[in-house]
Amino acid sequence: MESQAQLNEKYIIQSKMALSTKEADLYICSDGNDHYIAKIYKRKAAIEEKVIEKWKKIDSPYIAKIYDIGEVDGCPYEILPYYKNGSLKGKRFSYNRLKAEIIPALNEGLKVLHDNGIIHKNLEPSSIMLADNGQDVVITDFGSNLIREDENTVTLTRTDGMSKDLAPETFKNLFLNKSDYYSFGITIYELYCGYMPYAHINQNEIESILSGQRMSFPADMKDELKVLIRALTSSPNRRWGYEEVRKWCAGLKQSIPDEVTGLTELVMALVNHWEDGKEQLFKGEISAYFKEFNTEIARVCMDAEQEVLSGEEDRIFFKTLYKIDSTMTKFLWKGKQYKDIFALGNEFLEVLWANSTSMNSFIDELLQKSVLSQYILCIDRTDTERANKIKEIESSYQAFKNDKRQRTINYYLLAYILSGKKVFYKNGIQFKSIQELTNFLKSALEDSYDKFEKLCYNLLDYNGTLDIQFESWLLALGKKNEIEQWRKSLQGKGEYKKWEEI
Repeated sequence: MESQAQLNEKYIIQSKMALSTKEADLYICSDGNDHYIAKIYKRKAAIEEKVIEKWKKIDSPYIAKIYDIGEVDGCPYEILPYYKNGSLKGKRFSYNRLKAEIIPALNEGLKVLHDNGIIHKNLEPSSIMLADNGQDVVITDFGSNLIREDENTVTLTRTDGMSKDLAPETFKNLFLNKSDYYSFGITIYELYCGYMPYAHINQNEIESILSGQRMSFPADMKDELKVLIRALTSSPNRRWGYEEVRKWCAGLKQSIPDEVTGLTELVMALVNHWEDGKEQLFKGEISAYFKEFNTEIARVCMDAEQEVLSGEEDRIFFKTLYKIDSTMTKFLWKGKQYKDIFALGNEFLEVLWANSTSMNSFIDELLQKSVLSQYILCIDRTDTERANKIKEIESSYQAFKNDKRQRTINYYLLAYILSGKKVFYKNGIQFKSIQELTNFLKSALEDSYDKFEKLCYNLLDYNGTLDIQFESWLLALGKKNEIEQWRKSLQGKGEYKKWEEI
C-alpha cells in the first residue's frame, strides 16, 4: 500500500512498518492529528468475525478499542490504537505499583473480556499497553502479540510456536478462561523480575517443564506476590480467577491451591468451565489432545462429537466426563460437585424436610435431562435396579411436571433413593419404619385423644388426602398397592368413615 493511500476514505497511510508477519502488513496511519496502526491481513479469512464483533461492543478503560475494520484489495484490515509509551515489554515495576494499579486493572480487563465471551489466549507484557498518561494500562491484541518498534506499538500474530507464558493445557489447544489467568501470573512475574521464570528454556522443553517444574522466585520478591503467582499458575481447577485476585488486592488471606495432575484434573477443569468445556469437546479439541497418547479416550471424545449431532449436549458432555476419568465417583454438574450420590440425596432430603425450594431448579434440570440414572450407570454399570428406579422417577417427572403434588412426591422419592434413607420426618421426629410410627401413634392415643387426633391430621385430612411426604415415604417402602387398595375402600364413604379406616 502506497503512502498517502486511504482506508475507508478516512485513514491516511503514512508509512509502512519495517516489521511484518506472514499474516499481515503494518502501517502507521492518521486521521487528522490522531495516529493509528493499520493492520492489513494477507489472507481473506484472517479475522475472526465473532471476536471482532464482540470487541467492537466493549467500552472499558481496561480494554483497547478497535476503531474500524474493512477490506482493501480483498483483504481485511483493522484500525488499532497507537500508544506513544509502547507496551509493558521490557519494563519493570515495584511491588507496590503492581498491587495498587497494574494487577487490579488487568484483573478487571480480563473480567470484561471473559464476560463478553472472549479468551485472550496470549496475555503477556507485550500485549499490555501503557496509556498515554503514563499511568494506566490497557489490554489489547486478543490472541496475538504486541511488538514495539522504536516508539510504535503494533500488532503481530505469533508464528514462532507456543509462548512460555501460556498455560500447560493450551499446548493441546485446550483454552479456558483460566488459561488467561495462568498467563496473568507469568506476566506479573516478568513485570516484577524483568524476565520470565522459564527464560532460558528452549521451545522443545517448554511443555514438559511446565507440566511438572515448580517455579523458583528471586530472594527479594515479597511472599504475598509469590502466593499470587503460585495460585495463578496452579492446575486449572485450582487456579485463582477474578474473585480470588480481587480479594488478594484487597489484602484478604486465602488458601493456596495444591497441585494435582492427570485425568481428574482435566475433568474438574471442564466441570468448572462447563460451557467452555462443551465447546472444546464438541469442536474436537479434546479428542485431538488425547490422540497423541491415549487413543481410547480420544475415541470416547470422538464418539461424543458424533452423538451431539442428534443428542442433548449437556447430558452427552456429562457422561463423557466419567468416561474420560473412569475413577471419578463425585457427582459433577455445571460447577457443582458432591462427594457421591448419597451426599446429593442427603442434602436434597434435608432441604425438602425444611420445606425449602432452594434446590428445585437444580433437581428439575437433572430430572429433565435424565442425568441421574446416567450417573448411576457411569459409576456402576451393574447397578441397574437403582438406575431403573430413578428412570421411573425421571419418566414420571416428564409426565407430571405440571402437577405440583406429583412433582413433590417425585422429589421425595428421588431423595429417598439417592440418599439410601427411608425416613419419615414430622415435627422434629424421624420415623425409620411403619412400626415406629404406629407405636408413636399408640403412645399418643394413650396420653390424649386430642394429641392423637392432631397427629392424624398431620398424616391425613378429612378428604382422605395423604400428607405428601407421608405418601412418598409409604411408596418408598413399597406400599403402593396398599395405598391404592385403601383409596378404593374409601370410595363412597363419608368423612367420618374415612377417619374410622385409619
